[in-house]
Amino acid sequence: MSFIISTDDLTKKYKQLTALDGVSVHVEQGTVYGLIGRAGAGKSTLLKILAGLSLPTEGSVLYGKVDGRRPRIGVLVEDPGLYGHLSAKQNMEIKRLAFGGKNDREAEEILERLGLTQWSGVKARSFSSDMRQRLGVAMAMVGDPDILLLDEPFTGLDQKSIQELRSILGRMAKEENKTIVITGTGTAELSGLASVFGMLDNGRLTGESSEEEIMSRMPGYLKLVVDPVDAAREVLNSMGIFGYQTKTFHMIHVLEQIDRREEILEKMALAGVQVSECTVIREFMDSVYSGFSKEGPYHA
Repeated sequence: MSFIISTDDLTKKYKQLTALDGVSVHVEQGTVYGLIGRAGAGKSTLLKILAGLSLPTEGSVLYGKVDGRRPRIGVLVEDPGLYGHLSAKQNMEIKRLAFGGKNDREAEEILERLGLTQWSGVKARSFSSDMRQRLGVAMAMVGDPDILLLDEPFTGLDQKSIQELRSILGRMAKEENKTIVITGTGTAELSGLASVFGMLDNGRLTGESSEEEIMSRMPGYLKLVVDPVDAAREVLNSMGIFGYQTKTFHMIHVLEQIDRREEILEKMALAGVQVSECTVIREFMDSVYSGFSKEGPYHA
């Protein structure tokens, strides 16, 4: 299998600190690759090396070809790096001129895509953290890059903006064959977006795996919002499900046999219990980091 991005034992040292320790990642073209880890795990350092903003102490980075050429890369790492005295459009235009945007309307098209058209003439220093982050993503998209490297792009965004950006990035990968490497502290924020995850822990890659494999290793529970709650508990007891917690007057967390979700819904309906929510919740736990062995590249 060929990869558009692959690294070979990348190591980065800062005096006595080893930020990356023999990291080998493998990213397929047209996928969203989730790079997850706690703060200080080395995510930003790795993205900087992939972007050419930092050199590794040891190891190498290999890029595959896109239409016979080296892929173009767009980057948002740590801070958008905006010129506060310039408007959103002016910031975009500077980036377009410096990196060779595809046409004169590119800035306007990207701003519209990110929902920033009405603020295109507003100075960046007036932007909220949400708008600054969205403009940073917009600037990373200038030049029609084949690869987007995005360092925790959802930080500072409200829930509506997060959903909009997730949708945009998902379409870019599926419909435009863009490759996106995106960092986060856990799988929850990237679930349903990233198809493959790389797990960084203290500068080491503990493994690469599909979302399905990671989710199967995470403890989970079934969140039920019901009315009346007493009748719902009786239904669970009748099914031999006793591992549950009553959280509020209308909410129950079922901690066992959550694969019986459809059966639970059916039994609740027969008992006259109204169920307004029935959601499987997977929580990211420390054990997930150490649960993957370093077995080489992920293969679908």
